[in-house]
Amino acid sequence: MYYSLKPEYLLRGWEGMAWVLVRRPENQIMTLSREMFQTLLLCDGETELSASSLDDETLDALREAEEKGFIQPCETPQPLAEDQYYQYYKNRYVSKVFWSVTGRCNFRCRHCYMDAPDGMLGELSTEEAFDLIDQMAECGVLWVDITGGEPLVRKDIWQLIDRILSHHMVIRNFSTNGWLLNDAVLDEFERRGLHPSFAISFDGVGWHDWMRGRKGAEEDALRAMQLCHSRGYQVSVGMCVHRGNVDSIPATVEALRAAGIEYIKTSNVDPTDLWNAHSEGNGMTREEYIQAMLPYIEWYYKSGRPIKQLEFGGMVRMRQDAPGELSVHCYDGTESCLDNYLCGAVRWSCYITPDGRLLPCMPMTASPKQELFPKVQQIGLRQGLSSSYYMQFVNGRIRDLLAANAECAGCDYKYKCGGGCRASALAIDQNPMGCDRQMCMFWKNEYDARIRQAIEDAQAKWGKTEK
Repeated sequence: MYYSLKPEYLLRGWEGMAWVLVRRPENQIMTLSREMFQTLLLCDGETELSASSLDDETLDALREAEEKGFIQPCETPQPLAEDQYYQYYKNRYVSKVFWSVTGRCNFRCRHCYMDAPDGMLGELSTEEAFDLIDQMAECGVLWVDITGGEPLVRKDIWQLIDRILSHHMVIRNFSTNGWLLNDAVLDEFERRGLHPSFAISFDGVGWHDWMRGRKGAEEDALRAMQLCHSRGYQVSVGMCVHRGNVDSIPATVEALRAAGIEYIKTSNVDPTDLWNAHSEGNGMTREEYIQAMLPYIEWYYKSGRPIKQLEFGGMVRMRQDAPGELSVHCYDGTESCLDNYLCGAVRWSCYITPDGRLLPCMPMTASPKQELFPKVQQIGLRQGLSSSYYMQFVNGRIRDLLAANAECAGCDYKYKCGGGCRASALAIDQNPMGCDRQMCMFWKNEYDARIRQAIEDAQAKWGKTEK
């Protein structure tokens, strides 16, 4: 009897994660035990397997693999497709690349990380972009999420998407301002068998045009959301909150709910150079933002939880079908956190700027210190994901931060905070191992306890969580 992997499965491995089963077309992964991995290696459709020739562990793994639908028996040899055979990538595993395909934009947002209207970071040529995509595939990248600038201003955007798909990488999320999003664009996605979720910003009823620097942006964003909803696409919305639009949240939630939106996340506007120059006095400190948002916790419950999920970034996540919870990452207050990575979120993903720089996350483009990190054109993506300043940073632990930062090391909250956000530290202190001043304020003023109390009071007063 022969056994072969079913056509949708392939075997992969990376440094530090060598035994992985990938299922297409979604590119879902499953880490394997040594026994299961070795057994699946035998299921190549060409190796004859018999009970008498296999040990008990392998037989058990074979039965389990068949029960789970990973493999299929075959009476005669049936070789696997070429890309199903085991491939090992000599770099760190990255499931997702978040890629700004351009630094250009058709809006003039007042807070842009990269001053997109003027194309400060430019964009790679088509051939350079193709080469980058090919390097992603050579590093075993499974998902590519696309953003900008505004990605739809690239005339070759469909060429780039086709190149990504040619390597069986999946586009799961597409960020856009919505201005150029229409039926024809959705038709192109569907023609390729793609059904990504969309991320569209909306900065408050009566305020979106002002924030985005284009008349009609608010109306068009709502139009794009309604269009996506009508055609079965999920849309998540981010709202930048400032002094001017904070009172518009109830009207904004209602307008977005009417457009079919179920997920909204607010955030304080990061103090980029552009925002500091063009906020017209509407900038808020992190503490002012928290104070302004606290009353809206009760509002959400009092209003009958009008939307499926409403998250106040860096504070609380509230849902219709689950209890509210603190959304600030925190540790248990003991030394057990010391071996944790400085940022768990960037362990499985990376960000690539319009000009090809490899960064842990998009907010780091707001700092001139981003130049510490390499460009893919200079060292190659594989080296960037193997031995570079980027990897030194990504592999950093909380104990490394405390060793380098005496202020954090002497803080009473260090074992809860873990040093906070490195992008925030880089933006404020211009030091990747500096203090995240926003989190210093958060913990020292015990906002974690205040937020939890506000959640408990609102849930007790306005009804229990629906099941």
